[in-house]
Amino acid sequence: MRPRVTSRDQIDRIALELFLAHGYAEVTTDELIQACGVSRPTFFRYVASRDSLVLDHIAQFGQGVAAMVRERVEASAWVALREAMCDAVEMLDPGSREGMAFRILQSSPGIRSSALELTRTWRGQLTESLVAGEYFAGDDRQCEAAAAMAIGLFQMNWASPGATPSSTSALLRRAFDDAVNLVV
Repeated sequence: MRPRVTSRDQIDRIALELFLAHGYAEVTTDELIQACGVSRPTFFRYVASRDSLVLDHIAQFGQGVAAMVRERVEASAWVALREAMCDAVEMLDPGSREGMAFRILQSSPGIRSSALELTRTWRGQLTESLVAGEYFAGDDRQCEAAAAMAIGLFQMNWASPGATPSSTSALLRRAFDDAVNLVV
Protein backbone atom coordinates (compact mmCIF):
# COMPACT_ATOMS: atom_id res chain seq x y z
CA MET A 1 0.00 0.00 0.00
CA ARG A 2 1.20 3.49 -0.85
CA PRO A 3 1.65 6.08 1.87
CA ARG A 4 -1.15 8.53 2.43
CA VAL A 5 -1.20 11.49 0.11
CA THR A 6 -1.18 14.95 1.63
CA SER A 7 -1.52 17.29 -1.35
CA ARG A 8 -3.07 17.82 -4.76
CA ASP A 9 0.44 17.69 -6.20
CA GLN A 10 0.90 14.13 -4.96
CA ILE A 11 -2.55 13.09 -6.19
CA ASP A 12 -1.72 14.54 -9.62
CA ARG A 13 1.55 12.64 -9.82
CA ILE A 14 -0.05 9.33 -8.84
CA ALA A 15 -3.05 9.81 -11.15
CA LEU A 16 -1.03 10.81 -14.21
CA GLU A 17 1.34 7.89 -13.75
CA LEU A 18 -1.59 5.46 -13.42
CA PHE A 19 -3.37 6.91 -16.46
CA LEU A 20 -0.22 6.60 -18.56
CA ALA A 21 0.54 3.08 -17.35
CA HIS A 22 -2.95 1.62 -17.67
CA GLY A 23 -4.95 3.99 -19.87
CA TYR A 24 -7.25 6.77 -18.76
CA ALA A 25 -10.45 4.81 -19.33
CA GLU A 26 -9.12 1.79 -17.44
CA VAL A 27 -8.34 3.59 -14.16
CA THR A 28 -11.37 4.08 -11.93
CA THR A 29 -11.84 6.76 -9.34
CA ASP A 30 -11.85 4.06 -6.64
CA GLU A 31 -8.47 2.80 -7.88
CA LEU A 32 -7.10 6.35 -7.75
CA ILE A 33 -8.37 6.81 -4.21
CA GLN A 34 -6.84 3.51 -3.15
CA ALA A 35 -3.50 4.30 -4.82
CA CYS A 36 -3.42 7.66 -3.03
CA GLY A 37 -4.20 6.05 0.32
CA VAL A 38 -6.91 8.55 1.24
CA SER A 39 -10.62 8.45 1.89
CA ARG A 40 -13.14 9.40 -0.79
CA PRO A 41 -14.04 12.71 0.95
CA THR A 42 -10.35 13.62 1.28
CA PHE A 43 -9.70 12.79 -2.38
CA PHE A 44 -12.57 15.02 -3.50
CA ARG A 45 -11.44 17.80 -1.18
CA TYR A 46 -8.37 18.04 -3.43
CA VAL A 47 -9.89 17.02 -6.78
CA ALA A 48 -13.05 18.41 -8.40
CA SER A 49 -13.39 15.44 -10.75
CA ARG A 50 -11.40 12.60 -12.26
CA ASP A 51 -11.20 14.53 -15.55
CA SER A 52 -9.71 17.54 -13.77
CA LEU A 53 -6.62 15.47 -12.96
CA VAL A 54 -5.74 15.73 -16.65
CA LEU A 55 -7.63 18.80 -17.83
CA ASP A 56 -6.27 21.19 -15.19
CA HIS A 57 -2.81 20.69 -16.68
CA ILE A 58 -4.08 21.35 -20.19
CA ALA A 59 -5.71 24.53 -18.87
CA GLN A 60 -2.40 25.62 -17.34
CA PHE A 61 -0.73 25.13 -20.70
CA GLY A 62 -3.37 27.35 -22.32
CA GLN A 63 -2.85 30.03 -19.67
CA GLY A 64 0.88 29.90 -20.37
CA VAL A 65 0.36 30.37 -24.10
CA ALA A 66 -1.97 33.33 -23.48
CA ALA A 67 0.67 34.90 -21.22
CA MET A 68 3.30 34.39 -23.91
CA VAL A 69 1.07 36.11 -26.48
CA ARG A 70 0.53 39.00 -24.07
CA GLU A 71 4.30 39.42 -23.63
CA ARG A 72 5.06 39.44 -27.36
CA VAL A 73 5.45 42.43 -29.59
CA GLU A 74 5.06 41.07 -33.10
CA ALA A 75 4.14 42.49 -36.47
CA SER A 76 0.89 40.56 -36.58
CA ALA A 77 -1.45 38.63 -34.34
CA TRP A 78 -0.83 35.53 -36.40
CA VAL A 79 2.93 35.70 -35.82
CA ALA A 80 2.37 36.30 -32.09
CA LEU A 81 0.07 33.27 -31.87
CA ARG A 82 2.36 31.04 -33.95
CA GLU A 83 5.47 31.92 -32.01
CA ALA A 84 3.82 31.65 -28.58
CA MET A 85 2.24 28.28 -29.38
CA CYS A 86 5.36 26.85 -30.99
CA ASP A 87 7.58 28.11 -28.17
CA ALA A 88 5.21 26.62 -25.57
CA VAL A 89 5.17 23.28 -27.39
CA GLU A 90 8.96 23.25 -27.76
CA MET A 91 9.37 23.92 -24.03
CA LEU A 92 6.90 21.17 -23.12
CA ASP A 93 8.76 18.43 -21.29
CA PRO A 94 7.04 15.07 -21.95
CA GLY A 95 7.80 14.10 -18.33
CA SER A 96 6.22 17.23 -16.86
CA ARG A 97 2.64 17.23 -15.59
CA GLU A 98 1.49 19.15 -18.68
CA GLY A 99 3.47 16.84 -20.95
CA MET A 100 1.98 13.77 -19.28
CA ALA A 101 -1.52 15.25 -19.59
CA PHE A 102 -1.06 15.80 -23.33
CA ARG A 103 0.22 12.23 -23.75
CA ILE A 104 -2.93 11.00 -21.97
CA LEU A 105 -5.10 13.10 -24.30
CA GLN A 106 -3.36 11.62 -27.34
CA SER A 107 -4.19 8.08 -26.31
CA SER A 108 -7.64 8.61 -24.77
CA PRO A 109 -10.45 9.79 -27.08
CA GLY A 110 -12.90 10.10 -24.18
CA ILE A 111 -10.88 12.64 -22.23
CA ARG A 112 -9.87 14.35 -25.48
CA SER A 113 -13.53 15.17 -26.14
CA SER A 114 -13.79 16.58 -22.61
CA ALA A 115 -10.79 18.79 -23.36
CA LEU A 116 -12.74 20.50 -26.13
CA GLU A 117 -14.66 22.38 -23.45
CA LEU A 118 -11.38 23.99 -22.42
CA THR A 119 -11.04 25.60 -25.81
CA ARG A 120 -13.69 28.18 -24.91
CA THR A 121 -11.69 29.28 -21.90
CA TRP A 122 -8.42 29.16 -23.80
CA ARG A 123 -9.96 31.08 -26.73
CA GLY A 124 -11.08 33.77 -24.28
CA GLN A 125 -7.62 34.01 -22.75
CA LEU A 126 -5.93 34.27 -26.14
CA THR A 127 -8.50 36.80 -27.32
CA GLU A 128 -7.85 38.98 -24.27
CA SER A 129 -4.10 38.77 -24.90
CA LEU A 130 -4.53 39.78 -28.54
CA VAL A 131 -6.85 42.66 -27.64
CA ALA A 132 -4.38 43.83 -24.97
CA GLY A 133 -1.63 43.77 -27.62
CA GLU A 134 -3.91 45.89 -29.82
CA TYR A 135 -3.77 43.41 -32.67
CA PHE A 136 -6.50 43.98 -35.27
CA ALA A 137 -6.82 47.44 -33.71
CA GLY A 138 -8.19 45.75 -30.59
CA ASP A 139 -11.25 44.38 -32.44
CA ASP A 140 -12.61 41.63 -30.16
CA ARG A 141 -14.23 39.62 -32.95
CA GLN A 142 -11.17 39.55 -35.18
CA CYS A 143 -8.95 38.68 -32.21
CA GLU A 144 -11.33 35.88 -31.21
CA ALA A 145 -11.41 34.50 -34.77
CA ALA A 146 -7.60 34.41 -34.90
CA ALA A 147 -7.44 32.75 -31.47
CA ALA A 148 -10.00 30.10 -32.49
CA MET A 149 -8.11 29.33 -35.71
CA ALA A 150 -4.82 29.06 -33.84
CA ILE A 151 -6.31 26.67 -31.29
CA GLY A 152 -7.77 24.56 -34.08
CA LEU A 153 -4.37 24.27 -35.76
CA PHE A 154 -2.77 23.34 -32.45
CA GLN A 155 -5.37 20.66 -31.70
CA MET A 156 -5.09 19.11 -35.16
CA ASN A 157 -1.33 18.82 -34.87
CA TRP A 158 -1.04 17.75 -31.25
CA ALA A 159 -3.81 15.17 -31.24
CA SER A 160 -1.98 12.86 -33.65
CA PRO A 161 -0.99 9.70 -31.80
CA GLY A 162 2.74 9.65 -31.25
CA ALA A 163 3.16 13.39 -31.79
CA THR A 164 6.09 14.81 -29.87
CA PRO A 165 6.83 18.42 -28.96
CA SER A 166 9.43 18.72 -31.72
CA SER A 167 7.30 17.10 -34.43
CA THR A 168 4.26 19.12 -33.33
CA SER A 169 6.20 22.37 -33.38
CA ALA A 170 7.47 21.77 -36.92
CA LEU A 171 4.01 20.80 -38.20
CA LEU A 172 2.41 23.68 -36.33
CA ARG A 173 4.80 26.23 -37.85
CA ARG A 174 4.01 24.93 -41.35
CA ALA A 175 0.27 24.89 -40.63
CA PHE A 176 0.36 28.49 -39.38
CA ASP A 177 2.35 29.59 -42.42
CA ASP A 178 -0.06 27.84 -44.80
CA ALA A 179 -3.20 28.96 -42.98
CA VAL A 180 -2.35 32.65 -43.18
CA ASN A 181 -2.53 32.36 -46.97
CA LEU A 182 -6.01 30.88 -46.72
CA VAL A 183 -7.47 33.77 -44.75
CA VAL A 184 -5.82 36.77 -46.40
